[in-house]
This record gives sequence, C-alpha cells and structure tokens, in this order.
Amino acid sequence: MGFHHTLFGLAWCSVAAPALGQTFSGFKPATSNTLAVAWGATPLNYSGQPLTIDFLKDKTQVPTIGLPTTAKCDGTYILLMVDPDALQGNIETQAGLHTIQGNLTCNFERVTGLGNTTFVPLKTDSKPLAPFIPPEPQPKNPVVTHRYTLLLFNQPVNYIIPESLAYALPLDPSNLTNRLNFNIPEFSESVGDSIVAGAYFKVVSPKANSTTGSVSPTGSSTGTGGASSSPISLSAASRSGGLSGIAVSVVLAQYVLALTYQVFGAGL
Repeated sequence: MGFHHTLFGLAWCSVAAPALGQTFSGFKPATSNTLAVAWGATPLNYSGQPLTIDFLKDKTQVPTIGLPTTAKCDGTYILLMVDPDALQGNIETQAGLHTIQGNLTCNFERVTGLGNTTFVPLKTDSKPLAPFIPPEPQPKNPVVTHRYTLLLFNQPVNYIIPESLAYALPLDPSNLTNRLNFNIPEFSESVGDSIVAGAYFKVVSPKANSTTGSVSPTGSSTGTGGASSSPISLSAASRSGGLSGIAVSVVLAQYVLALTYQVFGAGL
C-alpha cells in the first residue's frame, strides 16, 4: 500500500514543558527528545502527566504536536500514536493503534512560546494513514493506567507501510479489533528506527461495577488553573467504544476457548 493516503490538518496552539519528550521505562523505541503536545490552548505539561477522562472526552482530533526551536527541523515526519496497555488481563499486554499520520513538516510561521519554552508546530495538509481513535479507557476492576504514547519519526522518501501492518490501517467504529496487537518495533524498523521525539500521558480507567457512577481520580497535574493546565478531577461516567472495550471482549473470547479445550480436548 503506497503512501498516497493523506492526513488531516492540526490546529495550532501554544505548547510548553521543558521536561516533555520521554518515553516510559521499558518502552521501545525509547527517546529522551522533547515532543510538544497540546489540545487547543492546553499543553501537556510534562511527559507522563496524568490526564482525566473528562478532559479528553471531547478531544476527537489528534492533538497539536511540535518540536523545540533548538531541535533540527528540516525534514518530513510521521507520527505514531499507540496505547501499549490496550489489552489487559491474563493475556500479555499488547498495543492498540490510535493513529498514523505522515507528511508532517515544521510550520515556522507559527512558532509559539510559553514561559521559557518555544516550539515549532508541525503541519500537514494530508489525511491520516490510520484514522484517529480518541483515548477512551473502559471501566475495569481493578482500574488500569493507560500510557498513551506519541512517537515522531523521520519519514522515508516514498514510504510504504509494510503489508504485515496494513491490516491495522482501516477504521470501522463498530469493530476495532484490527487496531489491536499492533507491532510497534516492526513499524519503527519500517521507518529506519529513526525516532525523533516522543511523549506520553497517563489516563486511569473508570472503576467497573460502580454503583454511584463516579470514578477514581487520575491524580493531579502540575498546572494550577487557566488555559495551560489540565483538569484533575475525573467524574465522567463510563462510555462505550474505544480500544479497551474491544480488548476486554477479545480476552473473554480467548478465555472461553481455553476452557473449552481443557474440557473437551482429550476427546478430540
């Protein structure tokens, strides 16, 4: 499949946080380079910051991303967003694909600053190679912390997604199973392991079987209010859809198959 798929544009805004850009411990590919992330006028204050379901529930498009003005920015880039915690339970955790979008270049006409940090936002006139699925953790008991990770790579000339990963590109909102079990190392290898920068944020799933409809907080952010700080209270009721809900169904199906084999396997 050729890279003639194009990606939708990003909205521009101010971003900040000198500590941005770290991937979490054990994640590969790893990077310590800053990737700025923002939703409207609200930036991710630091990589690994907890965000709330209330804050994210109306964020239906890919957040704005950017690079520091001190970073080299003269190429074409491709963004990968994944949830390494999309599948939970006794089955080994597997990644869920949220988006792939390429043809990103630095928009030097929109250089913006906040505090002591200045960023160059990335722009594109293209549509997504893999359309965006907004973060939407499903209720679990015990609760699960999802580490949504954004990775920016150099985009090779005439880049073509490997055929072995093409299954994950389409988006059918009624059935998201093709987005599960995404092979992050294989994607990284396909772009020459050319990671440029990264960031991640954490979202705690609602607690399942709640009788009150309320859920536990994700923890506080470093902001104290205003447009540049993220909300810290989490009171949204659980919603349907999202990769996590599909993941639960996959786990249950695999568990039933395993029990069936144990009961009837000897007679097969």
